[in-house]
Amino acid sequence: MNVNDQEILNPRKLRSARILSKMCGTFKPRRKSNLPFDKMSIRRILVQEHQCIGDVLMLEPTLRALKKGYPNATIDLLCVEAVARLAQKAKLADHILVYPRQIPYKISYDLVIDFHGDIRRLKLLKKYNSKYRAGFNFSGGARYLTHVVDYPYKNHQVERPFDLLTLLGINIESIIPRLEGLGSKFKIAKRILLHPGANNYYRMWPPEEWRGLIGMLEADGYEVIWINPPGGHCNLDVKQFSGDLLELAELMQTAALLVGVDSMSGHLAGALGIPTLTIFGSQNPELTRPYHKDGHIIKPQRRCLHVKKNWRLCSECMANVRSERVRLKIKKIINTQ
Repeated sequence: MNVNDQEILNPRKLRSARILSKMCGTFKPRRKSNLPFDKMSIRRILVQEHQCIGDVLMLEPTLRALKKGYPNATIDLLCVEAVARLAQKAKLADHILVYPRQIPYKISYDLVIDFHGDIRRLKLLKKYNSKYRAGFNFSGGARYLTHVVDYPYKNHQVERPFDLLTLLGINIESIIPRLEGLGSKFKIAKRILLHPGANNYYRMWPPEEWRGLIGMLEADGYEVIWINPPGGHCNLDVKQFSGDLLELAELMQTAALLVGVDSMSGHLAGALGIPTLTIFGSQNPELTRPYHKDGHIIKPQRRCLHVKKNWRLCSECMANVRSERVRLKIKKIINTQ
């Protein structure tokens, strides 16, 4: 594998992790790895997904497949606190545990799984009291695992767990993330939600483009609602919302479209069946775009030639997506619904 052609981990950090793993003797799988076991004997499973909110949402088809594939098992999900209430309401797992305060070191598991390729997470996996440990060999740490496959980093993030599920004897029947049990509301045909937030500055769209888009949409007769973080507020003259993820999910179900950047909001809207338009910069949208039939994207018209300050993301490319183009894309999406 050429570590320079991937967009999952920083190539320099990935290369260092792989070298260190080889030096420590943990890079190659165990000689007796991937041995079959009786699925009916699996009584308790832990899935750890404590990196990002969007990662938990994209894991929904995998969690659904695990429930069906291991009918005798209780499934625990270890996730960040921001998504825990929503995960509980949507019944993503039998028990929702909050990272880091509820890391279940003292619970005995038959199987623990991590669906990322980061060796640091595999080290945490090793600390659990478990008979089987399943994960990916990407940055190293294969010796920590009883069941391991290569990480399919070129696939969309929703699809990456499927090779590991196949190894564990699980059939994947439905691959589209969906959240149920959150109630339903009537949609407001002219309501558009704007979500500017992201966990990295270089993913964000410039404030002046957001202002321009708001003005054009309101002039076109749309009701525009700006989504803030919980407890947050911005100084824009526009309707605003601030609430937790469960409250945001309720609001999303009334909207005709969500417009945002490459962040959790598009994945949440998509799992609720709400059309989305995601603004991308230099990163490959085919790896993380909202994974549903109405997951639309818009990106720069030219490939990135800028000197990047981030190994993967480019703020200049984000700025090259202008508000007028986004407005025209929105009208096209709305008019085809």
